[in-house]
Amino acid sequence: MMRYFLCLGILAAAVLVNGQPAFVSIDCGFSGDHAYNDLDTNLTYQPDGEFIDTGSNHELGATYVTDKPTQARNLRSFPDGTRNCYTIKNVIRGYKYLMRASFLYGNYDNDNSLTDNGQLAFDLYLGVSLWKTMRIIDADQLYIAEIITIASSDYFFICLLRTGNGTPFISALELRPIDNGIYHDVNQTVSLLLWERWDMGSDQTFRYPKDKYDRKWMPDGIGRSCSANLYRCNSNSEPNPNVVATTELVRFDANDPYAVPSVVMQTAKVAPDNITLEIDFRDGNSISPPPLPPPLFYIYLHFSELNASASASASRVFLIKIPGIKSIPYTMTSEYLAERHVPISYQADPDPSTYYLTLTKMQGSMLPPLINAMEVYSKINLASIATDERDVDAMMAIKKQYDNKHNWQGDPCVPANLSWSIVNCTSSSSTSFRVTSLNLSYKGLEDSLSTAIANLTALKILDLSNNYLRTFPDFLANLSSLQSLDLSSNKLDGPMPAHLCHKQAKGLLSLRLEGNPCSSGGACECSKHTNRSQVLVVSMAATVVVVLILLSVFFIWRRRRGKRQPSKPQQKWKQIGGSSFHTDNSRFTYHDLRMITNNFERAIGKGGFGTVYYGRLPDGTEVAVKMQKRLLAIDEGVTEELKNDELSSYSHAIKEFQVEAQLLSRVHHRNLVSLIGFCNEGYSLGLVFEYAAQGSLRDHLSEKAYSEKNLSWRERLRIAIDAAQGLEYLHKSCKPPIIHRDVKTSNILLSENFEAKIADFGLSKSFLSDAQTHISTHAIAGTPGYVDPEYHNTFRFNEKSDVYGFGIVLLELVTGLPAVLKFPETGHILQWVRQGLARGNVADIVDLRLKRQYDNYSVKKIIDLALHCTSMDANERPTMTVVSMLLKESLQLELARGEPEPSMSSYTEILDVSQSGTSEITSSAPEMSGPSAR
Repeated sequence: MMRYFLCLGILAAAVLVNGQPAFVSIDCGFSGDHAYNDLDTNLTYQPDGEFIDTGSNHELGATYVTDKPTQARNLRSFPDGTRNCYTIKNVIRGYKYLMRASFLYGNYDNDNSLTDNGQLAFDLYLGVSLWKTMRIIDADQLYIAEIITIASSDYFFICLLRTGNGTPFISALELRPIDNGIYHDVNQTVSLLLWERWDMGSDQTFRYPKDKYDRKWMPDGIGRSCSANLYRCNSNSEPNPNVVATTELVRFDANDPYAVPSVVMQTAKVAPDNITLEIDFRDGNSISPPPLPPPLFYIYLHFSELNASASASASRVFLIKIPGIKSIPYTMTSEYLAERHVPISYQADPDPSTYYLTLTKMQGSMLPPLINAMEVYSKINLASIATDERDVDAMMAIKKQYDNKHNWQGDPCVPANLSWSIVNCTSSSSTSFRVTSLNLSYKGLEDSLSTAIANLTALKILDLSNNYLRTFPDFLANLSSLQSLDLSSNKLDGPMPAHLCHKQAKGLLSLRLEGNPCSSGGACECSKHTNRSQVLVVSMAATVVVVLILLSVFFIWRRRRGKRQPSKPQQKWKQIGGSSFHTDNSRFTYHDLRMITNNFERAIGKGGFGTVYYGRLPDGTEVAVKMQKRLLAIDEGVTEELKNDELSSYSHAIKEFQVEAQLLSRVHHRNLVSLIGFCNEGYSLGLVFEYAAQGSLRDHLSEKAYSEKNLSWRERLRIAIDAAQGLEYLHKSCKPPIIHRDVKTSNILLSENFEAKIADFGLSKSFLSDAQTHISTHAIAGTPGYVDPEYHNTFRFNEKSDVYGFGIVLLELVTGLPAVLKFPETGHILQWVRQGLARGNVADIVDLRLKRQYDNYSVKKIIDLALHCTSMDANERPTMTVVSMLLKESLQLELARGEPEPSMSSYTEILDVSQSGTSEITSSAPEMSGPSAR
């Protein structure tokens, strides 16, 4: 979170550079050496040489660039290679950006390529995910591709891929940071591809500086052919609706989620017949043929009353209609010059002729429909798994040093058919690929070998053969995963470093050195000094082993001698469990526990530590009694000899158990399982907890629960909020903070009224875990599927480790699936969710038992939160305080939905968000065609 606020500071400091916003504006193919200021926007555009090292520059003829932006006068084409990529650095991970690419063919190659098959076509990629397929059918048209997305790393790759239909080219690239508070639909899994952005009633285009984010607001397409994806408008003879305009300032507050400029909102259109206004956006993506699968549209309608004489009695009431979707009545506020917005999301029909909407005046309305501005986007998925950012940085540094321009483009590993020729990669997790093999043979390398190779921490195979290396690279000592090293046919004259000798001697490294000057004289072998060191180490190790054997014999003798003195272990036990153990809770005797549990009759859980029994106090209170199984066995009549052995072996475990009780006794919160009392008598240790009548959350999400009452989405959200508040208390209110270390659905217990309580937050790390335990125990390594990936590197838990586990819990709440899945091809829930989202429909991953009775935005918000919680970089994860806040916001979205609709194929009710002046209409998307993710 500190990094988050630091990034805020950096962004704030970078808002103005030479009086301009922190925009990146690239004139592709510009042959000049210096940047220039655009005459229309006064924005500084720079040559593209520092962003790409392939392709060739071309100037366009004057006949094609008349009335076009300056950046359209030239382009860069890519006749060589399948993938050519721009790299834009210094972006801020987690921030929203508007990115725009422009393309004007202009017959730059004098080939009239469009006359052969009617079009040029190539793919535009953002990172490793398809942004858009560009189809160029008019040599004189400037085509535009625009996207709003969130940066998933500290750089962007923008790649053009040859698909066999002509040579890719590009005219301009523009990157604009935008406020994270606008376009709430954009998140880690949802990016928005622009179809249309219209200024209704205007006859000119507005962009920066009128729009601080440099969005291009085009004249509307009613009565003419205008598109945000094309540069020009063509008038036609269709009837022109009435235009309403004002010169007064149209207001929007600081929290407005769209921040439409006043100059755009100062014009509006009303229906030509004062009844119905039809708005067609079927050509918005300049596509042919129609996209498959059909798009999931996000439409934002922007309204402001421009009639000063309008009053509440003369308000505008109209129906918003989309073919095949339920009509929605909308009452436009009569507040003069105040912005209001209606966002709509819906799954489009495969037939593009249905890509329009109408605003129709309702009976009783005194005024006709009016609209000031409109934006149409379609959802695209940029969720493909990319290469680990650390490996990308290392490979880019290697590329820069060796100046390879043609084969090493974009992401080193993904997609597999376009991976760099010098690497092999494996998917180390559900979120990234790692470079595990690097082949730099025959590259003419000398002793200036790139030290960036040392940053490839997952590297297992390194081939440096057939080069001109004279010394062993020092950084090889840092490659802890290295298993195979080929240094054959170089100029090495030895000696071999000690660390390589040691790894080779242990069988951890396969090493090839033939063909070096040192190999013939034996100088490549380990030096005598190294051998002497190894002998010394071996001798010392042998001495230590002998000492340990003698000590073991001594202690065995002492132990056997001690068996003849049964009173001493009893004294030792009293020291372990005596006066140093204090809690503020009730003390029970072993006899009490027998009575409470009816002689330990009903076991409700069993784990590595021991067994949990159902019990009932004399006043009728239900409890769960946890007994340490070894100590329970001692009181059941075993021999004195075994008793002494047990006490000797488990004395440390007893101390840990006491620490747990002391911890539990001082922690009190409604969302934490309460300790009622303890037993510390003789050889018996036990803890008495409040009983969770509804079992664990895992019980209710398991396959066995399918035939029983299912948790609704609201119930799941309330459980998540309860659990988050419990963890937040442990992290913030306990001094020192308590790290749970094993957050999972089986450790979230439910009371009779389904109030969630966190269990096992104070359990000893000395005992094993068991997912079926009612009040289970856990090992230091947590539970597979929930363990923070960073733990495997640091072997340390912290608050963000708990956040990771909670993110997995959220995914279980959404999907109903366990953390570790049964089908082997996608063995972890995080990977399964990402793959499901990549198929384009959130509904595919949502638990079928919910029967689509949920608010779409609420579910999307939880998925996005879960993905943030499970970020590979712990610094990018939110705190539990932030998690709790976002969960409550999601619950409010669900509560605003009202009673569940019988079918989610129609809109839910309008949600009026008064603070932002936003009314929200949500249509649940019907499932896309194709196989279900389930």
